[in-house]
Amino acid sequence: MKFWAHAVFAAVLVGSLASRERSAEAPVAESALGSVVLSLARSQGLNLREYRTSAANAERIMVFDVPGCPRPMTVILRSATFEDEATTEPPPGQGYQKQYVYFDRKWDSPRPWAVSIQRMKYSLLALLGRTDYASSSLVLQVEAPRECPAAESIDWRPVWSRAYPAVAEANARKPL
Repeated sequence: MKFWAHAVFAAVLVGSLASRERSAEAPVAESALGSVVLSLARSQGLNLREYRTSAANAERIMVFDVPGCPRPMTVILRSATFEDEATTEPPPGQGYQKQYVYFDRKWDSPRPWAVSIQRMKYSLLALLGRTDYASSSLVLQVEAPRECPAAESIDWRPVWSRAYPAVAEANARKPL
């Protein structure tokens, strides 16, 4: 009986130390997500056209030219709670599709409960050391022309990768 008690105690100790070590790793800094998005977009062939500021709130909107598309695509970092949804920009323009992206999921309308489930899932997986993604309180709002299949094929998952910000920073330092 004593052996089992010691074994359980040792397992709990090792598990808590491992989760503490794992949680001590710096997640994606939310202030740096904009530069990560920019670097990722560039790595997938997009060109930054301009930054815009939303009239309804202080969001910074990135406008990208997508190769092979006649009109630009916009990307906005939004709160995962979608509390500001009522005060944001009007619906996308004619022929544009709005999507909300978080990790490997895309939604056509705000789904705070779905984002919460994904945040919990990836937080737990990160504690267990089973994912390279870091949860965040921000999602991407992507508005792209419907006639632009290249925009649909962009893989946004690295935005939340624990490793990608370091890669993005190293690439940003390289001369053009």
